[in-house]
Parts: sequence; structure tokens; C-alpha cells
Amino acid sequence: MNTLPADSHFGFISPLAPQLARFLALKHAMGYRYREEGRVLRDLDCFLNSRLSADDPVITTAIVHDYVARRGNESETTRAHRLTLIREVCRLLRLDDARVVVPDRRSLRIVRSKFVPRVLSRDEGRRFLQACAELSPGRTSPIRAVVLGTALRVLYLVGLRAGELLRLTQADVDFDAGTLHIRHTKFDKSRVVPLAPDLVTRLVHCRTRTVDHFGSCLPQTPFFPSPRGGRYSITALRDAFHQALRSAGIERTSNRPIRLHDLRHSFAALRLLLWCEQNVDLGAKLPLLATYLGHVGLASSQRYLQLTPDLMGEITRRHQAHFGYLIQEGGR
Repeated sequence: MNTLPADSHFGFISPLAPQLARFLALKHAMGYRYREEGRVLRDLDCFLNSRLSADDPVITTAIVHDYVARRGNESETTRAHRLTLIREVCRLLRLDDARVVVPDRRSLRIVRSKFVPRVLSRDEGRRFLQACAELSPGRTSPIRAVVLGTALRVLYLVGLRAGELLRLTQADVDFDAGTLHIRHTKFDKSRVVPLAPDLVTRLVHCRTRTVDHFGSCLPQTPFFPSPRGGRYSITALRDAFHQALRSAGIERTSNRPIRLHDLRHSFAALRLLLWCEQNVDLGAKLPLLATYLGHVGLASSQRYLQLTPDLMGEITRRHQAHFGYLIQEGGR
């Protein structure tokens, strides 16, 4: 296998350091940021350093099983992520050494429960937006309510990822065009997202309050600034989210908490519901939704399309309008 220059091993120390560095470089070249995975890859590197022979470093079935073995009370999902990582590494290594084992996903019998996101109903969405407008100010920032309240509103009405929202700068928001410029996000993709006029109005109000508080806003400063002028942390955004949920009276359903990322799922479900109400051709609209969400194709968007009670009622209405004449009361 071709190796990378000696200074580009990314700090790996195991006998497979050059190969792991090449694996990481390939992921970066493919557009993956690989931040969290990069951390786990270094954990794998340390593990391999204690298990592999320097003279003949070959990953065997026993090594794979030890690496994926449960650690403490960790979840099956965490184990599955480690299995996925070492499988991908082994697939690359096997190109040059047929002795390398590529583990079968089923061989370790990792059972992952299917996660079902909690989608806000239309009524819950209205209450949530009202709660966003009524967030309490912070002890250290009098504009916390308007900044984080507007940020949460954008998450629900635009369907951004939380990281995309927190990275928005003043230059990324174009009031005249009514758009957001989302730069270098997942898979290093960028896109321009159009906004509804009423949301643009709220963003204008947010910037006005920000300028009044900080004095000025440079193009590269965060659009949703923390009390110190930098980016808000995901923890602070999540705290405001839970505060809004409590104010809106939105509780857990079936012991399932609502995650911040579920606002993105809720956006997709709401958009699908609105299209159904407008009797549009969903086959023509779904590719637009995939592009709006920043997905590479429809397959990535499928997990966001859920049959909610609101949507079920609308689908029933549409079918009744088209085929209701086939069902007659008291008929045979």
C-alpha cells in the first residue's frame, strides 16, 4: 500500500499508523469531516498498538472481537459504531493483505433498537413557536431570548442541522434575497436556503437587537452570538430548547424524550403535510425537499418522512376525495 509522507500520520502510533493515516486522508478527500470518527480512529490506533506485532501487524477475528466487546454500560449503538469503523479499516487493509479479516456485521450479534424520532404535531408546533417568542432573558445576556428564540424558530421552520445554524455568520444571511448560505456542512456540501418573508422579518429584528447590544457586527461574526460575542454552544441551544418545550407544555410521549435534532424531522413532516393539503405531486416535490435539507439524494431523506397522525388524516382526506364514491353506505 502506498504510504503518506512521514509528517502526515495524524499522530497515529500503532504498527498500522501509515495505513490508518491513509484511511483518514481518504475520508477527508471524499468530503467527510470525520471529526468524531477521527477520535474513535485514534482510540482504535491505541488499541492496535497494544495488540499487534510490529513485525507482522495483521488484524484477526480475535482482535476485532476484543475491540468491539462491550465496555461497561455502553449501548449497543456505540459498539455498532466501533464495528462499522473497524470493518471499513479492514476493507482497506485487505486490498494489500488477504489475511486481514473483514468482520461480518451479524457475527457479533449486535442488536440495535430502531430509533423513532419524536415529531411535533401541528398544534405542538404552534405552541413551540409561541414559547420561542417568550423565552426568558439570561442572567448574563439581555438579548438571550431574542437570539436563541429566533435560532430555535429557524431550526423548526427551516430544518437546519444544529451545527449549521450555530455556524451561520452575519454574511451568510441575505435579507434582500431572503436566503441563508449554508457553507461546508455535511459531506463538505454548501447550499442556499430560501426563507419565508415573516421569518426574514424576525431575523432582521434579531440582528437589530444584536447590533444595539454589541455596537457593531462584522461579516464573519456569528449571527446568533453568545453573551461574549462568540458562537453559542450546542449545550446552551439545547437548554433553551428544553425551556421552550416546558413553556409549551410539550411532554415526553411513550417515555421518549424529544431531541433537538427532532426539530429537523418535524420540519420535514410539516412540509409533507402542507404539500398534501395543497394537493401537489409529491413525486415532483420530494427531490426539492432533499435538496433543501442538504441531502445527497432521496434515500437520505426517507428517514425524515414519517406517517404522523396529522399526515394520516390528510392522506385519508385525499383518498376519500378521489375514491370515496367506490364505498357506498349500506352497499354490498
